[in-house]
Parts: sequence; C-alpha cells; structure tokens
Amino acid sequence: MVFNIEALKKLIRKIVHEVVTEELYKRGNTLTQKMFNRKDAAKYLGVSGSYIDKLVKTDQLDPTLPGDGLTKFYLREDLDKFAESGKSYLKRVEK
Repeated sequence: MVFNIEALKKLIRKIVHEVVTEELYKRGNTLTQKMFNRKDAAKYLGVSGSYIDKLVKTDQLDPTLPGDGLTKFYLREDLDKFAESGKSYLKRVEK
C-alpha cells in the first residue's frame, strides 16, 4: 500500500484548521487578528509567556516588530508556521 504523504499532510492541516477555527469561534475569538503582543501570542499558541521568551532567545520565533523595546509583536502567520513545524503528529506521519 502506497501513501501520498503530501496529500495526507494537507488533509491533516485542513482538519486541524477547521477544528481550531470552530473552537476559537466558540470562545468568542476570531482569526482576523493579524498581530499579537507577547501575552496574546502565548495565549494564541496555548503556551506561557516565558515559553515565548525562550523561543525568541533560541531563535525559534522572531518578533516581527520589536515595538518600543519592551513590547514585541508577532505576526499570526509566523505563529502558525511555528505551531505547524512542531506538530509531533506530522513528524510521526513522515516516518
């Protein structure tokens, strides 16, 4: 039996996107927000603010706009890319 890995990845991403969109809608959030501060980025990814700091320090996530030196801002598309790159289920599918 031969599997089309790329098609499977695309299907998984579509399903995950639909589930996340539905869950955010239920919580009263929308996916229209394009830029997040540290606190909102952490909430969006479901992690702590200190974890966001760790990602920045280890060059796994870059703030798009450094703000006033204290506040950093992150684009939603960068947060989405980071989230997708770390999904263990995608790594298991590739093996």
